[in-house]
Amino acid sequence: MKKILMVAFSCQPEKGSEPGIGWNWALHAAKTQEVWVLTRSKMKKYIEPAVPEELKPRLHFCYAPSSKMLREMTIYLEYLLWQHTAYRCAKKICEEIKFDFIWHITWGNMFLPTYMYKLGIPFIWGPNGAAEQIPRCFIDSLPLTKRMVHKVKFFMGKYIMKFPWIKKPIVKAKIIIARTTATKDLLPKTIQKKTMVHLESSVTKDNFVFPDYTDDILHELGKMNYIYSGRIIDTKNTLVLVDAIEKILEVEPESKLHIIGTGDFETILRKKIEEKKLGKHIYLYGAVTRPILLKALSKCDAFLFPSLKEGASWSLLEAMYYQKPIVAFDVNGMHDTLDNKCAFLAEVNENSIIETNNNFVNCVIKLSKMNAMEMQCMGENGKDRLEKQFYPEIAEEFIAKLFV
Repeated sequence: MKKILMVAFSCQPEKGSEPGIGWNWALHAAKTQEVWVLTRSKMKKYIEPAVPEELKPRLHFCYAPSSKMLREMTIYLEYLLWQHTAYRCAKKICEEIKFDFIWHITWGNMFLPTYMYKLGIPFIWGPNGAAEQIPRCFIDSLPLTKRMVHKVKFFMGKYIMKFPWIKKPIVKAKIIIARTTATKDLLPKTIQKKTMVHLESSVTKDNFVFPDYTDDILHELGKMNYIYSGRIIDTKNTLVLVDAIEKILEVEPESKLHIIGTGDFETILRKKIEEKKLGKHIYLYGAVTRPILLKALSKCDAFLFPSLKEGASWSLLEAMYYQKPIVAFDVNGMHDTLDNKCAFLAEVNENSIIETNNNFVNCVIKLSKMNAMEMQCMGENGKDRLEKQFYPEIAEEFIAKLFV
């Protein structure tokens, strides 16, 4: 049994995304190793009551303070300062305990710094992302600020080994875990030899259960009901959903689309729905609690996910659990999470937004023409893939192999 110090800026029970990654992977690691987790002090009130009794002998938590003032400005500044604080704390902990490995697990972003490789202990970095970029043809359609951010990301990805705060941990790491094949492919061939691909999401059946008393928020159901859940922002490309439903109504006039989520593109989305006069076919529900979201998903027939950039989206995993056929783009995280047995993966033309979006719409049309048996088969394939790729046993087996 090895002694592992995991460094997790985000670590919180019963959460998805980065907080869920930090928490779930710590639990999985503690099944076979002795684990200390260094995280932010503000997480203590959530973590301490939630540590499973059977893991307490092998799962320990340490806390380093973070800046509330910087968090109010932006979480990125909070992260940058906390990395310095965490490094100093980790150095003190390492003077008291002889660790076999130190593992930076969240945030999993190669573009953001970590200093844990400096401790002189075999260093693991990941699951990391970096290459999950939107298709190039969409960049110029973004607002100026976001356009510049994405162009900088493309530049950094192309010259990733030119930036010292990225190159140093890459070179020093004993193992790098990439969350997608796109991220692994971004690295030099020599580095790829020590790079493993594993999607960062690790879920249990409990993550998808909603109580029997959960409210049903869905408006009038149609003969065919599609659903989207996630943020309503530019990189989610939700406007194409309106085009898809407009075309679907020519095939099945009683179709409905239910959109759950909120974001700064919501006003633009509502305007397009009004312009197309589709208010009786497309419903927006805003942000809802997770149980309500899961119940709504369970009542619909198919999941539409036009996002342009993901790692391993929990929205996709939720749809797979509830055996919904899926339409998504064949890019980065979607490419690794899904396959052609459980989803229609729309091809991306890097030079044409119109063709790319048309490909998505055409996939939705194909799905709409499937019979009930075919849709059921796709849904079952999705759940089977979820169980084989993302359930705890898979993550625990993967983690155990790291320390053989």
